[in-house]
Amino acid sequence: MALIERNAKSARTTAHKAWIARFCVLPSAALILSMTTPSLAQVCANPGLMTFEVSSKIVRSRTGFTQGLEFRDGVLYESTGHIGGTTQLNTIALDGKVTNLADQGRRVFGEGLTIFNDEIVQLTWQEHQVFVYDLAGKMKRQMRNPRDGWGLSHDGTNLLFTDGGPSLYYADPKTFKIGKSVTIRIGKEQIAGVNELERVDDKLYGNVFTTRSIVRFDPGTGCIDAVADLSLLWDVMTPDERASANSAENVLNGIAYDAKTGLFYLTGKRWRAIFVGRFREPKP
Repeated sequence: MALIERNAKSARTTAHKAWIARFCVLPSAALILSMTTPSLAQVCANPGLMTFEVSSKIVRSRTGFTQGLEFRDGVLYESTGHIGGTTQLNTIALDGKVTNLADQGRRVFGEGLTIFNDEIVQLTWQEHQVFVYDLAGKMKRQMRNPRDGWGLSHDGTNLLFTDGGPSLYYADPKTFKIGKSVTIRIGKEQIAGVNELERVDDKLYGNVFTTRSIVRFDPGTGCIDAVADLSLLWDVMTPDERASANSAENVLNGIAYDAKTGLFYLTGKRWRAIFVGRFREPKP
């Protein structure tokens, strides 16, 4: 029995190390030269492995190339964008009905979305435009983002966004002027490609582009403290849902959270379903 337990523990440890290694990007020369700077002095602890338990799902009335997802007052808000497709702002009711609120056409590529101070903020990818709407989808103003736009969230004071690299940027919600940035890391290794973002309490959850994984990290330090493998979603999909999710483009992307119920809403690009459930904390 002791041998079996040791072997099982060894297997879990090996799997954990392999899982962490999947995300590590070897430091660039610039990073190596800056290892002694205060922002990178802290070594992040290895993350634990979260699990996700599905409790229900929402079948959409029509699909979208989901780039951002947010829950507010019993409704999901969605940002879509795709090369050759239109950039839309939609709502998704809990019965699956999709309603379009705004459409920016094909001139821009829509990206991440968040709701801040009763305004919907939507990024674009490489067009450097940031759209600000009221909750009904009426355009209120635009701002300029000097970087590419990927994931978007906020901390109650600042807008927080990624650009495809390993940095999380803090931006002024009125001007989008960038203040500080932190590096998203496991240990001292940079983690690039953190995409759609969702703030829960004092942590950020983010999809890792092209993977079936979600990371949780501290927006103040950039340290990832938990990783979740969402491959289990494919196990509960119908054949049609699985077929749409298995396309190379239709990756896992979309995290929303209902603070009243503690439920998460997870989806992907052109997915037919949104999966509802809870993350379970890593076991010691």
